Formats: sequence, C-alpha cells, structure tokens
Amino acid sequence: MLKDRLPLNNIRPGRKSPASRVAVILAMGFSASLQAQDSLDTRDHIRMANQGFMTKAVKNDVRGAYQELRPLLGVAADPYDKSATEAVSYFERVNDTVGNAVGHSHVKTEVIGDDFTRETWLHKFDAAAIAWQFTYYQAEDDGWKLVGVSYSTEVEDLYQEP
Repeated sequence: MLKDRLPLNNIRPGRKSPASRVAVILAMGFSASLQAQDSLDTRDHIRMANQGFMTKAVKNDVRGAYQELRPLLGVAADPYDKSATEAVSYFERVNDTVGNAVGHSHVKTEVIGDDFTRETWLHKFDAAAIAWQFTYYQAEDDGWKLVGVSYSTEVEDLYQEP
C-alpha cells in the first residue's frame, strides 16, 4: 500500500510540457463557463471540468476546486460541502507533511454505457501521489451531473499493463 511506504501514512483522508500548458489554459477558460451551467454536454466537457478542478487543487485551492464543480451537482449539496471542508483540511496537512503539489495527470476514464463516467486523476507531490475520482451520471441525454468526488492514497488498482 502506498500509504505504508510514503510520508502520507499519518494523514488519512476523510471521505510542463507546452501541450499541458495549453490544456490548462483551455480548462481555465472552460471552468469560467461552468458557473452558468448545471450539467455538461459531453465527456470531453467532463475532462475539461476535471482538469480545471485539478489545476486549482494543485495550486492549493481545494476549496475553489470544489466550488468550481458545485453547479454540476446531481446530489445533495450539504454532504458535498462537508466533504469539501474535510478535503481542505486534509490537503493542508498533506502540504505541511510532504510539501506543495508538483502537478497532476489524468490516469483513466471508465464508463458504463451512456449513463456513468468515472475519471481518475493523480494529484502529484515529490514523495507521493493521491488519486482523485470524479463520477458523473446522466439519466437520459440531458447532460452529465456530478454524483461523486473522492480521493485516496490507495493507488494499487490504478496500475495497468504497459
């Protein structure tokens, strides 16, 4: 287990290439348009929304990252807001323990038909990485709603054959 090998073992979660710079700039522009939306039209838009979240999180703005996705919620806001507060506290402890983040990367996208999309991203630090998962659902073709955000130091299941 990653948490057993890296300095994050005492911190428990509660529940640049030019191309990457262009992706960050595009995601930042796209994220500004999220405020007026309550769902996303395509899986490409999901990727861009999550890119915006991760860009803020890596800059130590976890609260802002959660706020950015809040308009897309397809679940109750109170548990999401509580989770955001817990994540802010957790990542403050991570930063105090292992230092600031050094980047992020998209790991994989999984789907269940046209109904669910789950993306996994790594929040990278010099000594460790934390996996974030974002789950979206659409009942019909009426747009993707965010139904889950989680993070974990458990990355064992993310390994893939080369």
